[in-house]
Amino acid sequence: MHIHSPRSRALVPLFALVAGGALLTGCTSGGGDDATAPTGAAPTIGPSPDMRPAETLDCLPQGTATAATGPEDDPTLVAWTGSGTKAVVLAPQRGGGPCQWADQLTRLAGEGYLVGTFSWSSDGPQSLRDAVQVLRTIGGQDFALVGASKGGAVVAAGADEISPKTVVALSPPSEIEGVDARSASSTYDGPLLVVASADDQDVHADDSKLVARADDASTFLLLDGASHGVALFGGPHRDEVLQRIDDALSSGFAG
Repeated sequence: MHIHSPRSRALVPLFALVAGGALLTGCTSGGGDDATAPTGAAPTIGPSPDMRPAETLDCLPQGTATAATGPEDDPTLVAWTGSGTKAVVLAPQRGGGPCQWADQLTRLAGEGYLVGTFSWSSDGPQSLRDAVQVLRTIGGQDFALVGASKGGAVVAAGADEISPKTVVALSPPSEIEGVDARSASSTYDGPLLVVASADDQDVHADDSKLVARADDASTFLLLDGASHGVALFGGPHRDEVLQRIDDALSSGFAG
């Protein structure tokens, strides 16, 4: 799915993006803990992005705040909603963007998480790092990474550097655009779930399985059918996929 063409929503000054998102001291995190803004310098993931005001796409839920980061001529658009220190970053498929995750932004924010998604720049891993850094800047402390297709590969590969509480990859290719997502190439040993469809025509299930751990069958879920990536949310296994994501987030953040 491609990003919808943005129609007019007022540009918001950057301080209003942060304050208006209710992401300051006293917000509530997933699990009911009182979230407080981090004290001292937050950990950095790569260069600190230059957050700039940006239009919020009409496809995104009310209350979503948006900023652009990275080069002016090759930006990453980061959109977020919800509140708290437990942050979930949703990485889109190739050719897609924040609109792919609109329903999940609403659902996961309703479960008490600070939830963000982003558009791709020409450097996919940097887009993920910048999205994580934006959410750190506005209060995120612990992170879960969820991605679909290309996004699944990028979050699996990026886990080494970001050290998330959990990783969920939907239909990920084992390698894409120079990104090696194979578990054999990763030192990340935290919670991991890879979901694939047996008849996926975009990424073969056997290729996705290379992202899971060969010595841990619990890291790979094979479903029947051909749903790929975010299409799993509209397929016959929708409820199971959502439950597995929720379980992964709950157990990951509890660990």
